[in-house]
Amino acid sequence: MKNLFFQLFLFSGLLAGNPTIAQKKMKINLSIAAQLPINGKLGKQPGLAGAFAGYIQNRLIIAGGANFPDSMPWQGGKKAYWDDIYVLNIGKKGKYSWEKTPVMKLKESIAYGASVQTNMGIVCVGGENENGISNKTFLLHSANSGNELEIIDLPALPVPLTNLSAVSIGNIVYAGGGETVSNVSDRFFKLDIEKKGDHWEELQSLPMQVSHAVMLAQTDGLSTHIFLLGGRKKNQSGISDFYSSVFEYDIKKNEWVKKMDMPYAVSAGVAISGGRNNILYIGGDKGEIFQKVETLQNAIKTEKDDLQKLQLIQQKNQLQINHPGFCKDVLEYDVVKDKWTLFDTLSADVPVTTTIVKTNKRYFIPSGEIKAGVRSHEVIVIESILW
Repeated sequence: MKNLFFQLFLFSGLLAGNPTIAQKKMKINLSIAAQLPINGKLGKQPGLAGAFAGYIQNRLIIAGGANFPDSMPWQGGKKAYWDDIYVLNIGKKGKYSWEKTPVMKLKESIAYGASVQTNMGIVCVGGENENGISNKTFLLHSANSGNELEIIDLPALPVPLTNLSAVSIGNIVYAGGGETVSNVSDRFFKLDIEKKGDHWEELQSLPMQVSHAVMLAQTDGLSTHIFLLGGRKKNQSGISDFYSSVFEYDIKKNEWVKKMDMPYAVSAGVAISGGRNNILYIGGDKGEIFQKVETLQNAIKTEKDDLQKLQLIQQKNQLQINHPGFCKDVLEYDVVKDKWTLFDTLSADVPVTTTIVKTNKRYFIPSGEIKAGVRSHEVIVIESILW
């Protein structure tokens, strides 16, 4: 197994206007746990973006996802959606193995939904495929306490959503934001999956319309709150807004409160809660290339001169071909102090449009997108975090 190790050192002091850099030794160890199995239909594994992921009985579950198996989108490649389920057995002492016996598939090909861990299994919400945006919700869990996986349909979302955000607290799932057929949503819902016949209850709307945001829970020492970090919004102008905003949701009061912004606007990263009252935001897309491509796409639509249009297309393609990858920073947020600090920059590609999965002592980042249109076929594991 090829291992890659990176050390991250925390620098205290606020990014915005604070020149003091007091070093505090905090370390994250990253390595490559495994590479996704070969896709039988393709004879290769291009990697997946937007897959559902979670943890069931010492097994990492990766389901669905999308990629460009034949060629990149700027070459006319068509996005493919998948219904495959991959099961990675997590052994002792860092040993990993894929289940070789055939496992079930999802009921349909799907990607870009949200997946959260609950006591009952992995809850998967929304997403999209070649037929459009989905409002379906289902539970993926072990049947009869055995190794066999089972899918149980749960109440559908009130509206179809893709690229939405979700978090679970116990067996209550909160989901919001995301993209609809016509716009970006600010609606926010909750579902208690233990209550039979329950339905999604609509809560106080998010403070803004947003997709590709990170939603997670953390305590302030007294109670647990939900945090909404970053994200973006697709506009009718064709140019997306990227957000640095942070909002805290008070579950008891059913209200959102504005907190200190992140040091920069970013979307589609992953985040974990830990330490006493801390959150780590890993990677993400700052949007520089994304917005340049959108600007060129707008110009291409309105350009009437064929030669000028061809030149604009070539500029757009080169931006995507030479994409440098996404942000490699790891940011820390102190919930109590309402303060952001910066970890040292990673030296490896950090995937976006993926889900981070917490197991007993490890975190896994399965596949994801590492450049425009390019997926990773690797499963990254964070072996330890010294908070």
